[in-house]
Amino acid sequence: MSRYGCSARPGPARTPGLSSAAPDLSTARGHGGMGGIGNTGRRWSRATPATRRFRNDGSAEPFTPDLPEEVAERLPPIEVVRVPENRGNTHARALGAARAATRFILSVDADIRFPAHWLAVCLPAAARPGVGMAGTAIRPRTGDDLLSRYLELTYTLNRGASGSVPFLPGGAWLARRDAFEAVGGFSGYEERYGQDAYLSRRLRENGYLLWAVDGVEAFEVRRIGRLQMVRRGWRWQGHHMKAALDEGRPLDEVLNVVLYSMRERMLRSRAADPRLLYFDLLYALHALLDTVAHASARTEGQAGQTGGDGARATLRHAAAAFLAPWPQLCTALCADLAELGHAPLPTDLAAAPPFDLAAALSFAVGADELAAVCGGLGEVLG
Repeated sequence: MSRYGCSARPGPARTPGLSSAAPDLSTARGHGGMGGIGNTGRRWSRATPATRRFRNDGSAEPFTPDLPEEVAERLPPIEVVRVPENRGNTHARALGAARAATRFILSVDADIRFPAHWLAVCLPAAARPGVGMAGTAIRPRTGDDLLSRYLELTYTLNRGASGSVPFLPGGAWLARRDAFEAVGGFSGYEERYGQDAYLSRRLRENGYLLWAVDGVEAFEVRRIGRLQMVRRGWRWQGHHMKAALDEGRPLDEVLNVVLYSMRERMLRSRAADPRLLYFDLLYALHALLDTVAHASARTEGQAGQTGGDGARATLRHAAAAFLAPWPQLCTALCADLAELGHAPLPTDLAAAPPFDLAAALSFAVGADELAAVCGGLGEVLG
């Protein structure tokens, strides 16, 4: 596996430097990857990076820019920085930013594309007094199948945001280099993921504004599968839910927060196309089961602590009872849950479940919606 990133050499003070961390090499090549960013650059208007520095983490075959000569002549100089192993997004972004020497640092993931005027629109926002970093909404754009529509509906980051915001997504942002360096950048953060939230919080805590620019968007073009979508979404949310358990919050409280967090997205799916609710159900079941598994692991071996195991049995029984009237849906969801690491649901449902999952989800999911999901399973799973 390998990752690419890029950063800037010194250039005119008014011209931003460029740094980036990117997805796995196989994914990047499938979508043009860094070459796609290179081709995007020829369309930039009014503002272009001084230098592009691509960072290549541990790939068997080093990245080589492959651009038509007439395009390469119009682009800033390109430098490839190669390191022997993949150390994740945080290290990639930190390395790129450390080598930038211009007034701004532009960080762009290799699966991000944006229109020609994106940089020119964001530059004035990043230069505003008190602003440490600027960015835009990032919208998935991978096709018109059901999963692609769901990704765009649910995972468009900073949708409709304008002005000061608490968070800017890491796919594409433009930071003032003096602000980035003043707060220490990514120093002290060792996790492979979540560095965008860390940097956003660090800038805010030091008095800098994060500025969302409306009227222009960036687009994520990498196509991911539904299991990867669930893992990626729960990686961020699950971290906070498990931290709450570790801090002593009651399990039922945390589970209620998980369910409540699903409300808006499930209502949005139902309004757009009830078949999209399959992805919500998969995410919700994975999130709930993973939460109780974490609670059970925390209490394992502790005298008198059985809440986690009891909750896990209750939830598994409730999920099986909820899906029992819909065998096709149950088969599909159980197969996906198995791929996500969960054991098969129980089949002995003689006793009524102590927790009514159908009632808990009734705000968005009823018999009509489940029938629509079952009727569209071929397209959902295709």
